[in-house]
Amino acid sequence: MKSSQQTLRLVHPAAGPVSRARKQFNTLIKKLESARALLAQWKETLPAVMSKIDSEYSPLVDTQGERFKQLLLLLDEMHGHKLLGKREREKLSRFVASNALDLLADADDAVLKDLYNRHGGADFDAQEDQSKEEIRLMMEMLLGAEFKGDIDVRSPEAMLKAFHAQLGEQDGEAAAPAQHREEPRPKRAADLAREHRLDAEAQRVKQSMRDIFRKLASQLHPDRETDDAERRRKTALMQRVNAAYAANDMLGLLELQLEVEQIDQASLANLSDERIKQYNKVLKEQLSELESEIDGFICMASVEMDADIFDEVTPVSMIRALDGDIAHLRLRIAIIEEDLQSLRDVKMLKAWLKALPKLSKQQQQRDDDPFC
Repeated sequence: MKSSQQTLRLVHPAAGPVSRARKQFNTLIKKLESARALLAQWKETLPAVMSKIDSEYSPLVDTQGERFKQLLLLLDEMHGHKLLGKREREKLSRFVASNALDLLADADDAVLKDLYNRHGGADFDAQEDQSKEEIRLMMEMLLGAEFKGDIDVRSPEAMLKAFHAQLGEQDGEAAAPAQHREEPRPKRAADLAREHRLDAEAQRVKQSMRDIFRKLASQLHPDRETDDAERRRKTALMQRVNAAYAANDMLGLLELQLEVEQIDQASLANLSDERIKQYNKVLKEQLSELESEIDGFICMASVEMDADIFDEVTPVSMIRALDGDIAHLRLRIAIIEEDLQSLRDVKMLKAWLKALPKLSKQQQQRDDDPFC
């Protein structure tokens, strides 16, 4: 028996030029094979990556956050040391306030709020309430809708849900029984003819799939076999035929025909251009569905990687990026743990503060208005 993995290509008869339909068939087959391979790679890679995120990456993120919180508490403790000068204390306070604010973006922590309030000279909760109200007013102005109740204005999903609910209320208030409904205009003869032509073409395409399916089913029906081994073989093949037909997988059905020797390259070469065009229509739809599925995996991967929309995200690049992030997190944790030991020495702390880069204007503006 021939392998199901043999290459499917449409050779052309020895005489005559190669038709456009035949060239397109081969091109579509190549693209489908590539798309299949890529989709299989995504299906294998993404679950493994997600598992690694849960088992390695996320725990390291939590560990880094906890260690950094310990570092901020240590710096808070050292803030009043008599050997620190005024400028050193100011620099230390800016560092504590700025980084406490960063940590608060991911956690509602009373200890971090206290650190931010004391070292930043502000009230975190009051600033957050003010910022939320400003965002609410801005969104109401932009969308022309009034948001009622307690809505998480920092959640796009919550805002979108509230907006749609508001639109629903407005539509309900504005709705009234239609007094006069316009009768649909009769379709023109040209439109009717076009619809009839498209329907007929769709039926021919479906019939092409049915023809292949019926030929395979006729040969592979397991109930007709008396030999147990042959019945099991045909049962497995028939399951693949049913799955390919249900998935509109023309390539899979043609490969199965090659596998069970219903067709060969010579019989493919003798197909009419009309039949090849019908095959091409199904192959195009199949390719489009595969590409849409691949795009879904790329979208999920891009969100997990926080990738730029212009980045080319592939299974390989996703694994490489995750491994790089894990290595970076481990290095950051090791550095923080060293600082937790060394910065208890005020001389080391003073040297550390001296080496600390100055806050940029953007960072200073964010500290002055952390919710902008």
